[in-house]
Amino acid sequence: MKAFALILAFAAPLSAQLPDAPKPQIDRLQWSLLAADAGIRGLDVYSTQRMLERGGHEKFLPDSISHHPGTMLAYSAAVVVTDWVIGRMLTRHHHRRLAQLATIVDISVDAPGAIHNLYINGGPQQPPRQINRLPADTSAP
Repeated sequence: MKAFALILAFAAPLSAQLPDAPKPQIDRLQWSLLAADAGIRGLDVYSTQRMLERGGHEKFLPDSISHHPGTMLAYSAAVVVTDWVIGRMLTRHHHRRLAQLATIVDISVDAPGAIHNLYINGGPQQPPRQINRLPADTSAP
């Protein structure tokens, strides 16, 4: 019993003297991916509102989100923040590549839909196409 008390008496001061190991931080690549994710989500908000103005309809989000730009922007920001929190947790548990993969998957899922919405119902305004026609043959047979 005295040995156990002696161990406890010396264990507390020894453990207090050990320095904390540095915690892994999110690196530049992860911050770049998060910025790209935020940009793609911003494009998705813009392209969805543009598509809805042209008579299209949202396939995945409910109307209560997609028909209100502020609500859709808040939803998209919440997704990016959630991605940041998950990436931070994974990085702190030494799964940096998995954190980057999660952000890449989020970007690759959202980007095609955002770009597709730009081209629904006419897409970007382009100049009218000129058709080259051959002059009518006016000569009599």
